[in-house]
Amino acid sequence: MRAEQIARGVILYEKDRYDLEQEAMLLLAKQQAAALSDEEAAQVGALFPEWKADTAYTAGERISDAEGNLYRVVQDHTSQADWPIDSTPALYTPLGVTTEDPDAIPEWVQPTGAHDAYQLGDRVRYQGKVYESTLDNNVWAPGENGWIEVEV
Repeated sequence: MRAEQIARGVILYEKDRYDLEQEAMLLLAKQQAAALSDEEAAQVGALFPEWKADTAYTAGERISDAEGNLYRVVQDHTSQADWPIDSTPALYTPLGVTTEDPDAIPEWVQPTGAHDAYQLGDRVRYQGKVYESTLDNNVWAPGENGWIEVEV
């Protein structure tokens, strides 16, 4: 970025070719990330919009926390500061990757209804095994209807 002082305390910044290339690469990466599966997207969670309070979210949208962990929005809502992304499972489902353990698959949590049910392809750990949901809006425990055990 080129900077030029045009008056005392006033600096004019102009983007150079390098800045334009960096912006273009970031835009392209974000567009490509939108097409990734949840498992792949979770590895690049920082490319998704970061959660903010007072923001309207739509069910199915993928967003990240400040550390780049990826979540799926469970139901349409407007976020609130007292509904944090990491502790409001009725609104946000973690998609398996954390900064502490990038290969993590989340533990199964009993959904409280259709709004936080597991979707087709979601993977969870349950009683020491990994399961994948074979249907959308899955509220059953792994080992019951709608799950298959998978090797990791």
